Amino acid sequence: MSSRVLLIRHGETIWNQERRCQGFTDVPLSERGAEQAKALALALKTLPLAAIYCSDLIRAKKTAEIIAEPHRILIRPEARLREMNQGVLEGQNLEGLLSGHPELLKKWMQEPAEVEMPEGESLRSVQARAWNALQDIVKRHPEETVAVISHNLACLGIICQAINLDLNHFRRLRIENASISELYFTSHGPVLIRLNDLNHLANHRNH
Repeated sequence: MSSRVLLIRHGETIWNQERRCQGFTDVPLSERGAEQAKALALALKTLPLAAIYCSDLIRAKKTAEIIAEPHRILIRPEARLREMNQGVLEGQNLEGLLSGHPELLKKWMQEPAEVEMPEGESLRSVQARAWNALQDIVKRHPEETVAVISHNLACLGIICQAINLDLNHFRRLRIENASISELYFTSHGPVLIRLNDLNHLANHRNH
């Protein structure tokens, strides 16, 4: 038997639509993001969730609250599951990054793991804190199923750690808003079961 973790990216926000750096900025779910969270709740309502953990940022908390409603359990906010702190880059879109921080963007595209955002943090540090949080969660729930709602880069960092993929190659993986990825934690180590599952969003896509 093994612990089962459903790793979920929060629903869409307006800044996701506009492709802006969000990071620690507390951007709420868009109307579409709330609908995505409801679709997640419907897909997960029959699962025996022992607990629901989430980042303490509003977009993740709201997604978690909607998922939790059918289960009648309280969400458990965890600050270590936050998105990467992108410092002065937060709120900027690609055009702004190209004009204001071209060298930083070049490094981020080539070797992203160690790039530290101005007044923010590095992807490596995000991976470390998010993975530590997940390890603590798994220890609390042996042989149980838990949902963990987090963010794009934090989730990707966790998955890279789980499958031993060099963090500089995180772009080989993709997780979209309100997607479900699934990890089993066994005596032989973590196993990736699902990645970026979007089947529950069949009626909520733009394409």
